[in-house]
Amino acid sequence: MVDPFFDSLANALGGQLAVALGTAAQSALAKVRSLLRRRGDSDPETMAALTAAEQPSAGEPQIKALAERLDRVAQDDPEFDAEVRAAGSSVHVELSASQSRVVNQNSGEVRTLVQTEQINGDITFN
Repeated sequence: MVDPFFDSLANALGGQLAVALGTAAQSALAKVRSLLRRRGDSDPETMAALTAAEQPSAGEPQIKALAERLDRVAQDDPEFDAEVRAAGSSVHVELSASQSRVVNQNSGEVRTLVQTEQINGDITFN
């Protein structure tokens, strides 16, 4: 199974969900595209997957192939994985939020965290 992060990036890079992105995520997507093109200089398989997914006629097979390629490359190259995740995190968060309406993103020390979309009935915190 492909990491949902790379699935989000592939869909955005392929134009399938790019229109749903705000300004910050569009900028992040441009950084991710640049990283992939730079990697593509020495990795023809990644470049081919990106090029195929970016074609106007691209469909689910090309998007899936790009997501699988990104997942595979990230597993083989932890440095590249970290770089792509740092550049593309806002794309993934924004697309996840548009699909589920609830996204939990926190950093730092968290003692108690509660997340909910809807509560029906009483709730008590002590």
